[in-house]
Amino acid sequence: MKGLKLKLYHWVHSTGLVADWLYAGAHQLRSRTLRRRNRSAANAGFPVAELSKFHHEPRRVIDLNVGITNICNARCNFCAYPRVVDAKTLQTGVMPLATFKTAVDQFAKNGGHYLDLTPVVGDPLVDPEVFEKVRYATQEAKLGYVGFYTNAILLNHKDNYRRLIDSGIHFVSISTQGTDRELYKKVYGVDKYDQVISGIQNLLEYNRSKGEPVRVVIEFRNAQKPSEIIRSADYQQKIKPYFSEKVRVNFTIDYDNWGGRIEGKDMLGVQKLRVAPEPVNLPCQRLFAYSVRHDGSVRLCACRLLKSDFDDLIVGNLHQTSFTDVIRGERAWNIIEGFFEGKRPEVCRGCTMYKPVTPEWLAQRQLENKEGLSGDFLPRQTT
Repeated sequence: MKGLKLKLYHWVHSTGLVADWLYAGAHQLRSRTLRRRNRSAANAGFPVAELSKFHHEPRRVIDLNVGITNICNARCNFCAYPRVVDAKTLQTGVMPLATFKTAVDQFAKNGGHYLDLTPVVGDPLVDPEVFEKVRYATQEAKLGYVGFYTNAILLNHKDNYRRLIDSGIHFVSISTQGTDRELYKKVYGVDKYDQVISGIQNLLEYNRSKGEPVRVVIEFRNAQKPSEIIRSADYQQKIKPYFSEKVRVNFTIDYDNWGGRIEGKDMLGVQKLRVAPEPVNLPCQRLFAYSVRHDGSVRLCACRLLKSDFDDLIVGNLHQTSFTDVIRGERAWNIIEGFFEGKRPEVCRGCTMYKPVTPEWLAQRQLENKEGLSGDFLPRQTT
C-alpha cells in the first residue's frame, strides 16, 4: 500500500465519523457480498476431477500455520478459547523446538514462503522459545515471510518488544479492544490495558528506531465506535504518530461464530456477529490452509475450532508421516470430497468463515504450484 492509496487509508483511520460510516456500511455490504458469492460459486460449476488431481499430485505449499502454543493469557468475548478451556475439551501445550524444526524444514523443502506462528487459539508470546523459533525460521530455514498475531499483553515482559523486532520477524499483527480501559476488561477478560497500550507504543517506537524492519498492523476488536478510539488521547499520542507504509490500523467489521460457539448475545458495544450465508456443496478454501498443532498433528483448517483443535479435521502427524504425504493423503481428500455431498465435519457445519472453492481459486493455486511466487507475497485473508 503506497502513495495516494496509503494516504487515503490513514486519513480514514484518522477521521472518526468517516471510519464510523465506512465500517458500519461494510458490515451490511459483507453480508450481501457473501450471499452473492456463495450463489455464484454454486452456479458456476466446479471441476472436481481437477481438484482431485491438484490434491493428490506433488505440489508447493506456500503458506502454513504452525501453532506453537494453544495457551492464551486472555479470555476474549469473541473467541472460543475461554469456553473450551472451561469445558476442559482443549488439550493445551507448547510445541517442542524439535517438532517446530521438523515442521519448518519440511515446509521450506516443499516450497514454503509464508509462515504464520499464530495458533487456532492461544498467544505465541506465551511460548518461552518463540524468538528462537522465529530466528530458526528466518535465518536457518530462510523463509521469506514470518510473523504472527498477538494480544500484546507480554510485549513489555522482559523487553519482548525489543526481542521481537530484533528476531528477524517480518510482520506482527496486534489484536486489542480499543482505548477504553473498562471495555478492554470486558472484551479481553483480563485487566491488562495499561500493559498493552504501553507495549504497543514501545514496539512501534523501537521498530521506528530500527528503520521499521517489521510490518505492524493493529487490529482493533472494538466494542467502541471507531470515532471514540480515534479521538482518544492514547490513540492520538501512542498509535497515530507511527502511521507509515509499514504501520497501520483497522477496525473489525464483524465477528465469526466459531462454528456456532459464539452467539449474538456474546457481542458487546458495536460488535456485530457475521451473518452466515446459506452454505453450498463445495469444499471450503480454508481446508487448503494447513496448520500444524503443537504436538505435530496436521489439521486442514488454521482458522477455527469448536471444541478442540484436535478434532475431525486432523489428517496426520509429522512425527509419523511426512508433511507432503499427509496433505496429499486419502484422509484429507475424504474430508474435502465430503463437502460435494453435503457432508461436513462438525466444526464446519455452521461456520461463518466458510469460503467455497471456485474455478478461479483453483487456477490461482495451480499457477502458484507451477511458477511459485511473483512479486511481494502477503498472507491470504483470514476474514
